[in-house]
Amino acid sequence: MFKRMLCLCLAMALCLGCGVLAEEDTSSAYVLAGLDIYEGRDWQENDFFERMESMTGVKFTFRQYKTNDEWTKAKAAMEKGGDLPDVLFKANLSQAEQMDMLEKGVLIDLAPYLAEYAPNLWAILQQNPDYLAAITLPGGQIVALPHIQDVPTQNYLWINEEWLKTLKLQAPTNADELVKVLTAFRDQDPNRNGKQDEIPLSFLGPFDLKFLGHVFGLIANDYNVFEADGQVRFMPLEEDYRLFVTWLKDLYDAGLIDRDGFSKVDAMRQITDDKTDLTYGIVLTNSITNLVKVSSASQYNIMLPLEYNGVRSYRSLTDKVIRGAFAITSACEHPGELLGWVDTLYTEEGAILATIGMVNEDYVVDGDGTWRYLDSVQGNPYFVNFALIDGVPYYPGIQSGDFQQRISGLTAQQLAPLKKQVEVLPYLVRPFPVYSLTHAQEAEIAPLQNQIGYYVDIQLARWVLGEEEISDASFAAFEQHLMDLGLNEFMAFWQNVLDHN
Repeated sequence: MFKRMLCLCLAMALCLGCGVLAEEDTSSAYVLAGLDIYEGRDWQENDFFERMESMTGVKFTFRQYKTNDEWTKAKAAMEKGGDLPDVLFKANLSQAEQMDMLEKGVLIDLAPYLAEYAPNLWAILQQNPDYLAAITLPGGQIVALPHIQDVPTQNYLWINEEWLKTLKLQAPTNADELVKVLTAFRDQDPNRNGKQDEIPLSFLGPFDLKFLGHVFGLIANDYNVFEADGQVRFMPLEEDYRLFVTWLKDLYDAGLIDRDGFSKVDAMRQITDDKTDLTYGIVLTNSITNLVKVSSASQYNIMLPLEYNGVRSYRSLTDKVIRGAFAITSACEHPGELLGWVDTLYTEEGAILATIGMVNEDYVVDGDGTWRYLDSVQGNPYFVNFALIDGVPYYPGIQSGDFQQRISGLTAQQLAPLKKQVEVLPYLVRPFPVYSLTHAQEAEIAPLQNQIGYYVDIQLARWVLGEEEISDASFAAFEQHLMDLGLNEFMAFWQNVLDHN
């Protein structure tokens, strides 16, 4: 996300192929296995691992998987005493996988080793007990190490500040002010093209729309549940949910939210031509550069959450701690050495190496403390593939966000969203505490969620689009159908999770 904002031309594409890359025959090296979906990235040829070897003395051969399906199958097939790699890197391990692989003897508990062999990570965990709690399994073990991000990716409200200036408006702070701004965006031709082509607020389906629930104090997770005073609550059955739905329908009927929001995909929303008029006033997205050219992105900035009863709060999409990035198997004879290797990535030096490159080889730091890429990197579209390791899934380590923001040539407009992300942090709310599910629990909840979650989203769309009337009868039928789909069982499941985590 930072790289898009900072105008770095480091493009990512999903690889459609699958399989494992050939291994190099080096008997003295550890075997590292994991997932990397950057098209064209070959770990055997990646400078990151060579540079880390120079820093730590640790060498690897690789089993690199290029699709989620292949990697998921590989993890499921791992058995103690089998042909295990030594380490899982960019491992994308769920909590259920961690517990299962620990029980099978495939992965080891890293908790006894961290203080001695990973002092940088250990210091971070001691300073942030919530981070430590997030990566600790119910039995007290730490099976996988995390990626830690100071500014997690969120589904922000991005507002076109150029339109605000043109219309002499201020960013809205509550629901009433939001409606006034959206109405002005609709009626007053803020893009000055003489057409009424503005889309006051763009969204993608019920997932995005439910982030607007914070205007009514409604904040829930992907399962539509939240915790209040030790009890699990279901957002669509909250009293204010009907007010929220009615408000959304009023916005839709007035043309204030995207008429195609329930049928579009991001590819259909993208503006890829600099000459195309911008039509978006406010956009719900994690990064505005997903939708508009970098040259146009500076018009947008992140809005603070809107107030509800004088208080600002907003759902946190991702946490500071991304679990499951790195693990060591029972085949490894020297886990301390591998922990020392990965501990480098929990320093600023290691994070910069993973996400930006090597000083004086890829970039230089100037006398004013800013840095810039060398010409050889600026003109190299393959730099990300051959020199860096970041991208989905997450690498183990920390962000290099502070350093990234010191890139030479940033304007005040380009820095503004980065600063606004920090301003939003105090208002982010985790609706439900951190939890761990076993494979059995995942299998139990999945069919219920598939039915209940789908029905909630479809019914929201029906109400907003006017396909069904918002009435006592329709809400009574909604609640009854939820019960028929197993809502009581669904809520009992989450209450049990809450009580035992």
